[in-house]
Amino acid sequence: MSMNLQPLSLPLYGERLIEASAGTGKTFTIGLLYLRLLLGLGREEDFIRPLSVQEILVVTFTDSATAELRRRIYCNIHELRIACLSGQSINPFFIELMSQITNLSDAASTLLIAEKNMYQASIFTIHGFCKRMLHFYSFEIGFLFHQKLLVDETSIQRQAVIDFWRRFFYPLSLSVVRVVRQLWMGPEELFKELSPWLCRKSLIPYQLLEPNISIVQRYQEIISEIQELKKEWLTLDNLFELITSSGIDPRSYNHKNLHLWLEKITLWAQTPTTDYFVPKELAHFSQKILLNKSKKGPPPHHSVFKNIEIFLACPPLVSLRQYIITHARQEVDCFVRKEKSLCAQIGFDDLLEELDRALHKKNGEVLSGMVRQQYPAVMIDEFQDTDPKQYHIFRTIYHEQPDIVLLLIGDPKQAIYTFRGADILTYIKARSEVNAHYTLDTNWRSSEAMVTVVNQLFLRKKNPFLFSEIPFISVKSAPQNHDLQCSIQSKIHPAITFCLQPGEGIGIFDYHQFMADKCAESIRHWLDKGERGQMLIGNKKTKRPIKASDITVLVRNRNEASIIKEALNRLSIPSVYLSNQDSIYRTLEAREIVYFLQAASHPWKESLLLSSLATSLFNVNAETIDELKGNDISWRSIVEEFICYDKHWKNHGILSMIHFFIRKRQIAENLLVSDNGERRLVNLLHLGEVLQEASIIRHSQKTLIRWLVEKLGQPDSKTPVEKIRLENDGHLIQITTIHKSKGLQYPLVWLPFASDFHDLKNNYYHNVQSLIQPLDVSQDLHNQEIEEKNRLAEDLRLLYVALTRSIFHCSIGITPIFKGRRKKQGKSDLHRSALGYLIQNGIPSNATSLRLKLQELNSNLIELDESRAIKSKRWRTYKAYDLKTSFSNRHKLSRLISNDWRMTSYSDLQKKNQNIKTVMINSLPYSSFVFNKKEERNSEKKTVDLDFTSHTFPRGSSSGIFLHKLLENLEFDAPLNERWLLRQLRCQGLSDQWQEAMYNWIKNILHTPLNETGVSLSQLSRSIRQVELQFYLPISRLLTDKALNNVIKHDPLSATCPPLVFYKRTGILQGTIDLVFFWDNRYYLVDYKSNWLGNKNSAYTKQAMHEVMQVHRYDIQYQIYALALHRHLRCSIKEYDYKQHFGGIIYLFLRGLDGTKGSYGIYRVYLDSKFMNSIDDLFFHEKKIRRNLDGLIKYN
Repeated sequence: MSMNLQPLSLPLYGERLIEASAGTGKTFTIGLLYLRLLLGLGREEDFIRPLSVQEILVVTFTDSATAELRRRIYCNIHELRIACLSGQSINPFFIELMSQITNLSDAASTLLIAEKNMYQASIFTIHGFCKRMLHFYSFEIGFLFHQKLLVDETSIQRQAVIDFWRRFFYPLSLSVVRVVRQLWMGPEELFKELSPWLCRKSLIPYQLLEPNISIVQRYQEIISEIQELKKEWLTLDNLFELITSSGIDPRSYNHKNLHLWLEKITLWAQTPTTDYFVPKELAHFSQKILLNKSKKGPPPHHSVFKNIEIFLACPPLVSLRQYIITHARQEVDCFVRKEKSLCAQIGFDDLLEELDRALHKKNGEVLSGMVRQQYPAVMIDEFQDTDPKQYHIFRTIYHEQPDIVLLLIGDPKQAIYTFRGADILTYIKARSEVNAHYTLDTNWRSSEAMVTVVNQLFLRKKNPFLFSEIPFISVKSAPQNHDLQCSIQSKIHPAITFCLQPGEGIGIFDYHQFMADKCAESIRHWLDKGERGQMLIGNKKTKRPIKASDITVLVRNRNEASIIKEALNRLSIPSVYLSNQDSIYRTLEAREIVYFLQAASHPWKESLLLSSLATSLFNVNAETIDELKGNDISWRSIVEEFICYDKHWKNHGILSMIHFFIRKRQIAENLLVSDNGERRLVNLLHLGEVLQEASIIRHSQKTLIRWLVEKLGQPDSKTPVEKIRLENDGHLIQITTIHKSKGLQYPLVWLPFASDFHDLKNNYYHNVQSLIQPLDVSQDLHNQEIEEKNRLAEDLRLLYVALTRSIFHCSIGITPIFKGRRKKQGKSDLHRSALGYLIQNGIPSNATSLRLKLQELNSNLIELDESRAIKSKRWRTYKAYDLKTSFSNRHKLSRLISNDWRMTSYSDLQKKNQNIKTVMINSLPYSSFVFNKKEERNSEKKTVDLDFTSHTFPRGSSSGIFLHKLLENLEFDAPLNERWLLRQLRCQGLSDQWQEAMYNWIKNILHTPLNETGVSLSQLSRSIRQVELQFYLPISRLLTDKALNNVIKHDPLSATCPPLVFYKRTGILQGTIDLVFFWDNRYYLVDYKSNWLGNKNSAYTKQAMHEVMQVHRYDIQYQIYALALHRHLRCSIKEYDYKQHFGGIIYLFLRGLDGTKGSYGIYRVYLDSKFMNSIDDLFFHEKKIRRNLDGLIKYN
């Protein structure tokens, strides 16, 4: 028996199941329970110790749900903290919660800590939780923590199927291949059929394979079965008399039909068996058919009739298909496991398998105890979507354990994700194992009328969801929703409208077309009334006219969405499909952009130009193209246009070229005046961005086009970058799938295709007792009946989700639908749909009976609409000129858009100042110049003739990066590993002859004293140094070159350089410091330089280094780096003092270091605290910059 849940008094100990119907505030309840656990509020027997956000585990099933829960919980913590500080709140739940708190000040402090630590909150998806446990307890479990998470296994599975096809089908004889190709034309078709079963790890074969039997052997067995049946048939000589003398229906089994059937079957029986062909006439002699056709007398009996029935129950092709699919699934699973093991990869389902396996090992109970200690309180959201493995994990850890609280929260009526692996029978089993059941009884979403109607529909049946363990419990409307209503011309609109399609029997195609038109016409009527202020929604105080974004059409899939979108387009009603998961490479724009790019890269090729012009992007008809081709001047202008595209592409990149093309050809203006134009324009711009990113590593036009063509051949909509982007959902009719609508709400809802249902495609069924899901490809009738019941049960849950999305009103399309090709007369198939099951009590009936049932429901809250859709005028009609004018006026800006925010670094600030080298050129000695590029490229080739020293070491950026990487990975205070050094040299492409020289050079670098204290790099252990310290600093005020120059000119080095020139900017200042170390209670900043200044150490004098610092503007670099370290120390050290804690800046010119206490190669700077404060103010504060800064910087 379920109890009504009171979230502020729910006992917080043991295991408890909370069933929250749609709209009853499940997420809000989770937030309240979370607050109670944080503050330790409850009765004596409750889990009253206050818990941290790290100790409360909240598990859900999607990343979006995780983000939403984290956001909502954070908001609750913040609001309650403010309420505790102020002592008051307008939230009645918070008021009651505060009455349970003994000390509001202490509670506010606890909540503040939780608020600050919310980024560490243990709110995960189920797979995120498993991954965290596997890594956290990797040593206890023996888990390889370096494995990479494989987000999508599709590509590996596809390759496994191709491998299976090659290994098992290529060696087959031609006769067997012919049979296989009757089932699948290639590996892609086999993969498509296997995919649903590959994603469901819980499926097991319904009939286990015989060991060591091959496909050929199974083929031969089936051939033998056919031959046996043929042989038995040919032994019969009195079959005609046997049938005609029985009570068989003489109309069907007349002499003409019998002679024809027997002749065809006998001819088949006499033909040698080389394939699986079976004449369709054989079905007439099945014992079951003969029984059905013998109404007026005894049916004919013979063993061959029974054998035919058995044979046709599992036809040869089905039998072989069952064997191959079961066998292929085993082989593919094995291949995928091996491939993931070789690549050190792990899939999402593997995370569950690994954790479950670890929990059942020898020390599994110890692991369970550690998890319970880490997470004593657990809330599992959306628990109805669990599967056997997930439930097994949590049951193992928490079932019947002391000092824990486990809250299972969900709604079995909304379990609609079977295709993802969710298993309603697992939920039912869990429900039976938890004694304490609670429900939420107040709907906070919908109007009172809408709540009443949904209750009325589902209470028509005792078990509306087929399973007695999933009861429907009526909910009440929240008091504040009692006056919510939708009205048309001051008349209250019913909560539900059943739109009945007239006719005695309707096929699926006619039903879809009629209801799509009816839906579009109804929406147009609503929009008209809304524009005139005649259709209003809300309560008495907040009534407003409806708008397009208030209306949502719910469908099952994108095919239904396409039908609705086309109907809306015919009336010029703009709409958007929110559940579009297609790949951008499946679109028309992707195919047409290929033709355009091919022509742009070869502007002289006439055939490519003609193909490009023929696309819809150019909006040119065939007659115009023919005229252009026949006119030399016109054709020359086309060629010149494409030459411009080619040049633009080469000079500015492909994205810029596509934008140029859109402007030149006025693509945007032409598309926006057409149906679906906005969708097409967004696709075109999306393709430009994707191509621009791809061009980073594919530099040539030919390579990029080839890559795009390959993508068109294998689109992947699972990659976020490839998914079609939403064009615009503001002020548009929304079309979305019922699955995606779960958890959301909409003012007005249309369910146009609620009478439709989908026949079974996947042959697996649930064993209710054992909860296993056998995979049955044999089409066993008993198994199909079980799964048909499960299919209807899920459709009922899907209908419940759809009906409970609406706040004010829902229109539903209903008709006596007929599936298949049978005659559209008599009793329809509507009873097999969820809606028909509720309306007709699951009983087959005809159109007249359906109409009577609907009329019985007719009331103030439910209306029946039997009218046909009328041919309405377009809702909005625009001329191209009007749209362009309106578009330009509406989007004209009265001010400039600021574009100053950016990521900035030292390199960005000084890159426009290359003229510094020219300014300083005359003051530098000849030795300061770097080799020209030709010498630099040949420098390695000349090493054979050179001494191997730091001065002859190759120059250039590549060598500089190599030296930085060496020092980054070295252990300064440990002996240098010569084998490691040799390996690094080889990786850089250097000769082994460099090993000794490099070894001595590194020793010199490590042992050279850095300052007057005598410290060297060799004295710095890992504990007192940090390599590659990355920083990100905000520029909170607008930074200009003039302002920066006014401050840094007081640095004597900066004063000798030309002023910096850069665009003003705000944003983030980023960089990476080579080394920071702590010595003698002070922090030092070190930067490595590989600049070549001469052929000996004495070339690295203070003056030479000073000049190089000027040329490269290293003054800007050390000022920024010092500022970053200064701010970091100020935040990290209590009572920080710059003079006391900041040691200075050291630039090491590596080629000049000789290991002695000389001054060669070491450039030291110390910035005065007043200078640091001033540059700090410039970047981060609004204070006035100090003016008198002369003499504040020291060099030595």
